[in-house]
Amino acid sequence: MNRVAGKVVLITGAARGQGRSHAVHLADEGADIIAFDLCEDIASN
Repeated sequence: MNRVAGKVVLITGAARGQGRSHAVHLADEGADIIAFDLCEDIASN
């Protein structure tokens, strides 16, 4: 459908889970993705 073609999307938590799912889906829709993730456990969580 390319609803977001030509848009740039910043996604935090993009390495796994919901963040990855959203990144993949938006890329399929035509968005350029900026993905950010620590991809490790955070002591405070």
